[in-house]
Amino acid sequence: MSQSGKFLLRQTHKQTTRDLNTLNREMALKMIMLACDTGDTEPLIEAVLALRKTEDLFNSHTTPIENAHIQKKLGDVLLSIGTNEVDMRALEHAILAYRSAITISSLLGEMDFREDVRKKYKLALKCAGQDDGQPTVSLMGAA
Repeated sequence: MSQSGKFLLRQTHKQTTRDLNTLNREMALKMIMLACDTGDTEPLIEAVLALRKTEDLFNSHTTPIENAHIQKKLGDVLLSIGTNEVDMRALEHAILAYRSAITISSLLGEMDFREDVRKKYKLALKCAGQDDGQPTVSLMGAA
């Protein structure tokens, strides 16, 4: 394959990845609206899982910070449902959503946002009974 062919293929891949991210964000937002309309948590859980499916495509050039914000919002809603209705499935998916938001914010260097999400993540773990109470050591400042 020629150099120009490889370049065109890379450009097409980048654009397709951006398009996929956009479609997944739009679907997640529609699932949130559906959950609000129906009072059902299943669309929220499906939104978390759909956004997580694209994580293997993430890189600092194709992943907008909006993905992390949506994951955090999903985590917030699922945490609220999980604690208010004692719904372990909602809590488990809140944890997944927060993990995704932490990953994306780390990838993009959004450390203030990452720290905010980490606090919510720890709360979700505690509510789900998964917090061992041990302090965690961050290697972010070790280098």
